[in-house]
Amino acid sequence: MSLKTERDLNPTSRSQYTRAKTAAQSKNFDYTIALMQAVLKEEPLFLEGRQFLRAVEIQKYKGMGAFARQMMSVKLASTVMKLSTKNSPEEQLIQAEEVLADDPYQAKANTMIGDAGKALGYPEFKCFAYETLADGKPGDKVVLMSLAHSYMEAKDPVKAENAYGQILKIDPNDGDALSGLKASLAAKSHISWKGAEKEGDFRKALKDETEAGKLEQEAKVVKSADAIQAQIERNFEKFQAEPTNPAFPKAIAQLCLQRNDYDNAITYFQYAFEAGGKVDSSLEKTIGDLKLKKADLELTALRNELAAQTDPELQAQAQAAVEAKEKDLNDARLFLAEARVRAQPNEGEFRYDLGEALYKVGQYKRAAEELQQSLKQPSVRYQALNMMGMAFMKRGMLDFAVDRLSLAKSELLPMDETKKEITYNLGLVYELSKQPDKALEQWKEIYGIDMGYRDVAARVEASYGDSSEAA
Repeated sequence: MSLKTERDLNPTSRSQYTRAKTAAQSKNFDYTIALMQAVLKEEPLFLEGRQFLRAVEIQKYKGMGAFARQMMSVKLASTVMKLSTKNSPEEQLIQAEEVLADDPYQAKANTMIGDAGKALGYPEFKCFAYETLADGKPGDKVVLMSLAHSYMEAKDPVKAENAYGQILKIDPNDGDALSGLKASLAAKSHISWKGAEKEGDFRKALKDETEAGKLEQEAKVVKSADAIQAQIERNFEKFQAEPTNPAFPKAIAQLCLQRNDYDNAITYFQYAFEAGGKVDSSLEKTIGDLKLKKADLELTALRNELAAQTDPELQAQAQAAVEAKEKDLNDARLFLAEARVRAQPNEGEFRYDLGEALYKVGQYKRAAEELQQSLKQPSVRYQALNMMGMAFMKRGMLDFAVDRLSLAKSELLPMDETKKEITYNLGLVYELSKQPDKALEQWKEIYGIDMGYRDVAARVEASYGDSSEAA
């Protein structure tokens, strides 16, 4: 048996499918579902029809109120319990569809669809089932992992890569997702290479690689504005003809850089990254670097504009623009840091950079997790402990903040700038935890070495009352 298309249906089923599509357009969902259940009983391998049915069921389900959905779940409980894997795969498909007609996101019924289809020799059913569950529970790591595994079973590493990527956006430290991502990328490369061999494209692949190098050299030697524009236009025509070839958008991006057009350079590097299957980590780093540079230049210009303003209303507008651009800069740093960690997850300094970037955008929990990963890197250990302490402080976990800052302070011998900052922050944490004497003790240590450090002089001298002012 093979998967059926509409063309493969018998006349009766084809007619029912046509009527079902017409009914769906009129939002006659119940009639559509009844027709499609009849079609699928006759043609269980009509996956296209099953996908159409699920889309209709989801549309109907999303139109229900929350209370109605809850009542439906209660009503279906006994039916779900009766779902049995002892029946034949064809019977399991019919059973599951009866449940999904009322709740298309029901987990057990969807899983049964996937397992029954796989038992018939089609792992595509399993992919379809977990796609549905992922739609119902976006951001659910367990569902996304099952979906990624299903794609790998179905030999679709491109979709598997995307699913693993979604998991890593939720939890960049997920080891299983990182391993799965590497496996999907390897599988995708293997398929591409074998496909090129099979289709006689080996020479074309080499030709494309040579052409990419040539384009890069051409982009570097073009100097005049007119020549740059002409070269961009030539490469754009080639890009339109071959939108999946990353060489052309990459060449356009490099030409845009020569005229300091960062917006278009970033856009075309992004096109190149996507056309190349999002596997070129160096290209992803280039995109991050450019976003960072662009945001930094714009922030400098806005700060200069703010400094020049004398009108209060315009000052307020300029200040708001500076704050918005600072957010863009922090977001760009985060993008770049995440890209570097994905490329080299065991590099401690990159973990620290990611932790710092997360801290600056207010993601204190994730920041602490990344900073913890960087503690074995001697070059950033004390900065990481310091920032971990501050992240715990921001979350109100003051005992953990004291622990991290105290550890860092105890390991540093001279009262250098790093130790001053750590000691000062430890004082802030003690102050927040209602231990003013311990807080003052920290600031006095700094005062004895450097009275001009931040506001320690004001804090220490205030503890002596009026006598310190008189002196």
